[in-house]
Amino acid sequence: MALSDLAVYSEYAYSAMTEVLDQQINLFNAASGGTIILQPSAHQGDFSDEAFFAKISGLIRRRNAYGDGAIAQRNMRQLVDTSVKIATGTQEIRLDPGQFRWIQMNPEVAGAALGQQLAGDALADMLNTAIGCAVAALSQVPSNVYDGTAAGEKASFINMTKAAGLYGDRASAIRAWIMHSGPLTDLYVNNLTNNAQLFKYETVNVMQDPFGRVFIISDSPALQWATNGATPASGYYGLGLTPGAIRIGQNNDFDAMEDARTGQENLVRTYQAEWSYNVGVTGFSWDKANGGKSPTNAALLTASNWDRYATSKKDLAGVLLKTAA
Repeated sequence: MALSDLAVYSEYAYSAMTEVLDQQINLFNAASGGTIILQPSAHQGDFSDEAFFAKISGLIRRRNAYGDGAIAQRNMRQLVDTSVKIATGTQEIRLDPGQFRWIQMNPEVAGAALGQQLAGDALADMLNTAIGCAVAALSQVPSNVYDGTAAGEKASFINMTKAAGLYGDRASAIRAWIMHSGPLTDLYVNNLTNNAQLFKYETVNVMQDPFGRVFIISDSPALQWATNGATPASGYYGLGLTPGAIRIGQNNDFDAMEDARTGQENLVRTYQAEWSYNVGVTGFSWDKANGGKSPTNAALLTASNWDRYATSKKDLAGVLLKTAA
């Protein structure tokens, strides 16, 4: 296999990844009811800041038509929503030329196969990371957390309704649930019929129940929790999300390199790729000082690295349901 063949391999790997990923992202945005938005972007630098005017508290007052006194003042102020750029990439992949010659394989076929695998894993990584960020951010706001573990509650439509009820008169704004397959099983056991499958790709599955809210099913580690010696010992998180609650921006900065090496029993060629994406959670800004740039998974899942800026609990990304296993 000549170097030109490896270039063809790389080209097809990227084109297949881009095509598959774009198609699946369009499907996911629609199937999730717009609660998780995956979109192309081009964020420069380590963070992306979006400034906007905060809602004025106590804007409307009762006026005394016969009075003559001074009134209180309110100031216009700006808030900043900061998303963070996450650097990611592949492992080094062996593509020894002898492998292709031995089986008489066209490099285009192998490149397309790799591209499809990259697309699936990249989508799963983006979603699992974003889910973890949302869990971390909401977990620090008691008013938006329904904890049913004290009574040993498993996931049920009853406690899901109670969790959504934390939004009060805006409970209908909760449009989707992100859940682990474990709680979904509990819902099945509780006779919740769920036959409408909207979207499925790799480890991510989107479904809809008869009550109108979409279920996004993913066995993300961020949706599981465990304690050391406490009761219950383990359980699950469920996220009830509002439209636009989680934003994932692809930065269109995919890059790949191939390398050829000698000195071993067979000729060695390797492939490695890298790219980045941004994650933002509605109502929270990434803490640049504490969370830092190019964060690790541990930093992304640390609650204190997501600073709440929305005053009302109803202006946050949604609610968090905690249930026993």
